[in-house]
Amino acid sequence: MKSIREKKYFNQFYSITSDIINDSKFQTLKQQRHHGNELGRYAHCVRVAYYAYVIARKMHLDSLSTARGALLHDYYFEDWRKVEHNEHGIDRIRNMHAVAHPKRALKNAEKDYHLNKKEENMILRHMFPVTVTPPKYAESWIVSLVDKGVATCEFVHSFKMSWTQHHSSQPANV
Repeated sequence: MKSIREKKYFNQFYSITSDIINDSKFQTLKQQRHHGNELGRYAHCVRVAYYAYVIARKMHLDSLSTARGALLHDYYFEDWRKVEHNEHGIDRIRNMHAVAHPKRALKNAEKDYHLNKKEENMILRHMFPVTVTPPKYAESWIVSLVDKGVATCEFVHSFKMSWTQHHSSQPANV
């Protein structure tokens, strides 16, 4: 599979996202595991942003906002696997990672970058239908769908790698 950097629209994508991609705080996402991906949340966000940008561009939508909003859709720094929950009932659901992390990502992104309404909506609504309120803009729908596709590919790749490593270390049955 080709690296994102080798793809047709990478230079245009990079020219509108390099300020975020090269930001030291965004770079810390490389240390955050995500979807079993050895390259971390950083690589996941870049993949989602690039593919969403290309789709928005081909559909003659706001590809600039799509690229930037998608890049920040998982802009949170906690390891959700290490957070303890003592809540019960509806509060437990509200604080589940899948429901709560878009709000944390939006809060962090608003603090570190200037966002427009579309970018805010992309970040906040990318987990639909897990979060009940649907995306408002076509660009937000693209980010939500691309995020699910990229996450699925990352899970499958991670599973395939661990399965291959496990089975290659087994002695052959002769």
